[in-house]
Amino acid sequence: MSNVKSKTTSKLFKPVFAALLSAMIILLTFTIGSLRFGPITITLNCLPLAVGAVLLGPLYGAILGLVFGLCSFFASFTSASLTTVLLGVNPFLTFVMCVLPRVICGWVPGLLFKALPKDNEPKRLGSSALCCGLTTVLNTIGFLGLMWLFFKDAFVSNSDVIAKVGNKPTGNIFVFIFALATINAVFEIVINLVLGTAICRALTAATKNKI
Repeated sequence: MSNVKSKTTSKLFKPVFAALLSAMIILLTFTIGSLRFGPITITLNCLPLAVGAVLLGPLYGAILGLVFGLCSFFASFTSASLTTVLLGVNPFLTFVMCVLPRVICGWVPGLLFKALPKDNEPKRLGSSALCCGLTTVLNTIGFLGLMWLFFKDAFVSNSDVIAKVGNKPTGNIFVFIFALATINAVFEIVINLVLGTAICRALTAATKNKI
């Protein structure tokens, strides 16, 4: 009887923990959202996503990425961000831009962590750090890459977009956006590497590898 109860409890760990991380992503999106230091904006949602991808695997990582992406999309209806302006240009492509990269940046690190060595503590910590950092890298590259692919023309032809970013040649606009995003990403990578790895280690020890 105790073995059955133990197995049932073990099976519930992942979905319950995934639900908690999803709630954290939703809370961060619609409350704190991000930290601003002058021109630098640090998005916090990648942290629970990275932790989930490492501890729960690629499936739950993709689900958490979906939650992140949907939150980002729906938040654009009430914010005054560039994403909000692009929503008026093409809602469907904005939806894809918000959701697809986040699903990928939850799924790929989860797959990678499964393949990396974890037979001792240093290797496990190194694998966790790599995958936590990769989450932010994929998020930045995927989001901005799709923005460039989908909305390149809008940056020189749409008056609302031009008013938001300034009347500049398309290439110059994206150099500025990518440069600023790269600075932001560096800080986010550091946060994910330090906090994400520490959280993963603490939760692995606390749950005795049940997650």
